[in-house]
Amino acid sequence: MKVIRAESAGFCFGVKNAVETAYKMAEEHVDGTRLIMLGELTHNEKVTCDLLSKGFEIIDDASDVPAGSQVIIRAHGVTPEQKRILVEKGVTVHDCTCPFVTKIHKIVSDEAAKGRKIILTGTPGHPEVVGITGEAPESVSVISAASELDGLNIDPDNTVVISQTTFSTNAFAEICANIENKIAKDQIFDTICNTTVCRQKEAMRISEQVDVMLVIGSAHSSNTKKLFDVSVSRCCRTYLVRDAEDVRGLISDGKIKPDDTVGVTAGASTPEAIILEVVQAMDENEKEILADQEQTDTNFAEYIESIPQLRRNAVVKGVITKYDQDYVYVDIRDKSDGKIALREFAGDTDFNLDDAVANKQEVTVVIKSIKNTDQGKEIILSKSALDFEKNKQALQEAYENKTPVTAVITGSVKDGVIANYGGIDIYIHKTQIKMGEVKDLDALKGQQIEILITKFDTEKHRLRVSGSHRQILIQERKAKEEEVWNSIEVGKHYKGIVRSLPAFGAFIDIGGVDGLVHITELSWKRISKPSDVLSIGQEVDVYVKSFDKETKKISLGFKKEEDDPFYNIEERIPVGAIVKGTVVRLTDFGAFVQLEPDLDALCHVSQISNVRLKSPSDVLSIGQEVTAKVTSIKPAERKISISIKEVEPIDPEEDDIYSVSEGAEAEAPVEEASSEE
Repeated sequence: MKVIRAESAGFCFGVKNAVETAYKMAEEHVDGTRLIMLGELTHNEKVTCDLLSKGFEIIDDASDVPAGSQVIIRAHGVTPEQKRILVEKGVTVHDCTCPFVTKIHKIVSDEAAKGRKIILTGTPGHPEVVGITGEAPESVSVISAASELDGLNIDPDNTVVISQTTFSTNAFAEICANIENKIAKDQIFDTICNTTVCRQKEAMRISEQVDVMLVIGSAHSSNTKKLFDVSVSRCCRTYLVRDAEDVRGLISDGKIKPDDTVGVTAGASTPEAIILEVVQAMDENEKEILADQEQTDTNFAEYIESIPQLRRNAVVKGVITKYDQDYVYVDIRDKSDGKIALREFAGDTDFNLDDAVANKQEVTVVIKSIKNTDQGKEIILSKSALDFEKNKQALQEAYENKTPVTAVITGSVKDGVIANYGGIDIYIHKTQIKMGEVKDLDALKGQQIEILITKFDTEKHRLRVSGSHRQILIQERKAKEEEVWNSIEVGKHYKGIVRSLPAFGAFIDIGGVDGLVHITELSWKRISKPSDVLSIGQEVDVYVKSFDKETKKISLGFKKEEDDPFYNIEERIPVGAIVKGTVVRLTDFGAFVQLEPDLDALCHVSQISNVRLKSPSDVLSIGQEVTAKVTSIKPAERKISISIKEVEPIDPEEDDIYSVSEGAEAEAPVEEASSEE
């Protein structure tokens, strides 16, 4: 019987840390102090029973925890309210919440504080989901399938998506595919634990190769159930087993045959001892399976990982501990840490060194050299040497399938830039960086860029790769253009970007298509040039006035009715109203008085004084404040007339100006003010 065991099966970092902490608590336990698990520490009956035998109790609610006890919080985490209760009780808390789960709590708290709604993909009622939801109960909606999106009210600007760490990667991808056209990519947080992703991918791969697939774990464990779902979809003879006894039962029932190839994986709550027992049960004669492991049959606290043999070109796993300006340091279970040149991480857009150090992230590396020096052993490691072939294959597939990849710009050359993808350099000509001209290539260093691979050449035993971001922009613009023409209608509003400002108006990009706002549509007042109102690159709100699909021309409106100085004028300033204003212009026939910004009224020369004036300037001057009565409003003609003399006439002091005879005002033609004069 051939057995293929998943490399990443068993305790994840979070569960392992919680279990080890619990055993340490039991070992250091002082009589009279009660040991409390706040909820079952792990979905594994044997581990739970062993801890109970060592003095632990299980309590599900912090309110029931006795004062003076020691409490361990499991990797799933708890709600802020539960933590608050523990603090108020004054108990000793050992918080073993997984760092990945803690990160999700912070995201939910921060986004909810911004007023955003949160969609959490996960299993409703799962302890991790309950804890996360507790950060903002009113803001979080939990879904477990893409079909549930239809029942949610999604605000494109104020909705984010996150995930339970052990959620199905396939289900999350399907949900993201359904929501990507509704919200921006930076509003989607892929918070599925990297260990979970690796386990599910490995389970997929192994289950496609075997006759029987065994998934070890509890039916109550979320990540174990996901492993089962992934495996059974590829291997119909997939069984969920708790321990070696279940496997022996399958063998005796003939469900596992001697000539079968059997795959084995395990959930994050399954100890190494149980995995070894399962493997041993399928081949009792191969005792070396256990001999290679320093592990007792049931004592999980004494489990010790095997130490790898360090030699040149050996592939080993280690944990990232720190980094400086030159190296990333990795604990490979030797007295001396190994180190990787920092530059090897420059092109890996998915790798965050700060998070890797905080979470003690595991990496697979190859040993390049081992030297003994006066300062100790120097172990040089390489990550890129292992990544190169994998990333080369990924780039070739991206080239053949015309799918984009994300790279990091690491430097510039005479006519372009060099980007790096997983240790592979990609040349991008300066004309392929964006739609317009790039003036400063050096300023792009360190930026991420999404590109299509336009050249993948392996001739002459040298890899040459070229890429283009401009082609992606062209494709996106064509797609947006088609979308605009399919949905355009008169009166529809768009958020647009000012692209150019010719003398006759402004061209506005409304999403792949340019429309024209004529200069007369830019402002209610007269302007000399479009740049008096707009600037290139400015975001504006415009609406469609007319369009022609054949000629591909769109006429847009910009000025708003409510901004018109004559908007609701008869309600705001009715005829008969007493108004105050400032004289802004004097003519032979009267004075123009500004009542509001961009709103002028005309006081005819005959309506200024009780005496006949030769000119309004006899009694008025520019800037003078006056009080008058509104005598006429004609909104369609954009004209307002006022009378000063009906409120407070302004008479000249000179005696030589003759009095106005009865009806004299009628001798001069009365003109009314227009806001366009």
